[in-house]
Amino acid sequence: MDKKPLILEMTVEGDFVEPPKEPRLPLGSKLLIWSAGIAAIAAAGAVALAALWLLAIMIPIALVAAAIAYGVFRYQMWRNGGSIPGRTIYWSRRR
Repeated sequence: MDKKPLILEMTVEGDFVEPPKEPRLPLGSKLLIWSAGIAAIAAAGAVALAALWLLAIMIPIALVAAAIAYGVFRYQMWRNGGSIPGRTIYWSRRR
C-alpha cells in the first residue's frame, strides 16, 4: 500500500475545511521569468540576424568564385583542344 490515506478535515459544526491554496509567485519573480524569456528570444533573433547577414555577404563571393572557376575550366578545355588529359570529359567529338 503505497497510497497515503485521505485525510478529511471537518469543523466542529460538521462542515469540510477548504484545502489550503497553492502559494503564488511574487510579482518580482514573475517579472524576472518573463524578462529572461524575452531576453532569450531577443538573443536568438540576434544570432539568426547575424547568420542571415553572413549569408548575404557570402552569396556574391561564392558566385564570383564559381564564375572564375567556370572561366578557368573553359580556358583549359580550349587550350587542350576540347578534352582534359587523362579524363573522359570531351568538349567536341573526336574523329
